[in-house]
Amino acid sequence: MRNHLFAIAKWSWIACSVAVLLVTLYSYDGKPNSDADVLLAYGMLALSFPLSLLLSAIVGVVGYLAYSMYGYVLQTSYWSIVLTWMCFFIAGYWQWFKLLPWLIRRMRERKRVTV
Repeated sequence: MRNHLFAIAKWSWIACSVAVLLVTLYSYDGKPNSDADVLLAYGMLALSFPLSLLLSAIVGVVGYLAYSMYGYVLQTSYWSIVLTWMCFFIAGYWQWFKLLPWLIRRMRERKRVTV
């Protein structure tokens, strides 16, 4: 039963992540003032929390350094949306479906050994 619930949670998370990507790509109109990337950021921040906070801070620092050192302004495009989504997706998937189960197994093993 536990594995069944885990699979449901996993596929639901994947479906929500893909939905965020598709809605963002559909909403993006190619204009400089398009806010579709904001939708992507908030959606994936929520789905990949808490690791997404660290990832977004890294992206912010890289963007700041690119601008302050080279004057480069990061432009939003379909490729940048997909690349940003992929980074958040991989981080969130790893955190929720690889790291967390590993930590739970480790805690159970430790609890079993001490008892």
